[in-house]
Amino acid sequence: MGGSGGDHDNRSHEDKGAKQAADRREVARQNALRALDRALMSRESAQRIQSHADRTGRNQDFKARAMSAADRNEDDEE
Repeated sequence: MGGSGGDHDNRSHEDKGAKQAADRREVARQNALRALDRALMSRESAQRIQSHADRTGRNQDFKARAMSAADRNEDDEE
């Protein structure tokens, strides 16, 4: 009886740690997106981001924002 409670506490602690790590990753992702909205993105940088997102199948919203930022910056240069 006594041992099973300890196992549950350990799993609960591990679950909490995993959730905190996921929360930190999400905050970092959101911060990166905000920075990208303010960054000067070159067409080449945006293409690298697009290529990586296409290869991995991840960060599709980041890819779209990079391309949009590059377009804005290109328009500003003209």
